[in-house]
Amino acid sequence: MTETRNQRRIRKVNSGRALAVACVSVVGLVFGTGTAAAGVDNANSLVDFSGDRIEVSQGDTQINAVPPLDSSPLSREFFHNGYAEVQITGPHAADAKATKLTFGYQLGYPIALTGATIQLNTPSLGFELETTNALTLGLQQGTNPDLGLALGGRAELLGDIIPQQNFTLDLQPGGITDVPLVKDKAFDGPGTRIRLAGVHGSVSGAIGPVTIRPYARAETAAGDIVMTYGAPVPL
Repeated sequence: MTETRNQRRIRKVNSGRALAVACVSVVGLVFGTGTAAAGVDNANSLVDFSGDRIEVSQGDTQINAVPPLDSSPLSREFFHNGYAEVQITGPHAADAKATKLTFGYQLGYPIALTGATIQLNTPSLGFELETTNALTLGLQQGTNPDLGLALGGRAELLGDIIPQQNFTLDLQPGGITDVPLVKDKAFDGPGTRIRLAGVHGSVSGAIGPVTIRPYARAETAAGDIVMTYGAPVPL
């Protein structure tokens, strides 16, 4: 049976509508799940024997390599912004005690000369603690670490300040050197976050490509350990 011109026109319109609907459905799939992980760059978790879930994550990570001020081919320099966080959820999360958060870097390079070092300088770091239904905000140097804030229902702001740090660490002859920036920072309750801004690092005496990878580590009072690693960044 020969298809008329009018029938062909109707078939094309219907086909175009079907294609448009399919495209809208695909867009919905792509964008519909994107906001849940906003700001989180990497995370890892476990469920302990008591049924609590311990998650450690890093987010808002910005590691910017810059030309070294000394202009030496054996030097590298970088700045780092971001945060490291621990979240505990489950029946015993609010009563958690003495959980520890460690944040640092793995520095990789082929060869290091004798006396090669990495130097890190940090401003004061905000240390945010969470309680049940708590409102957590970054604290600035000079604020009261015991400040309490009530808004609507029960909300409490607790925290302290990690002081400015300046230290130098010798590099191994070659391979990977572990560089802890914040080590075993203990806290009570269901969560904490260390916010980093303007951390400055410089490497001297390394030969060949140099790569840095940030990591975060959580350890519970029972000895459960969770670690997460960020993407390697060439310096």
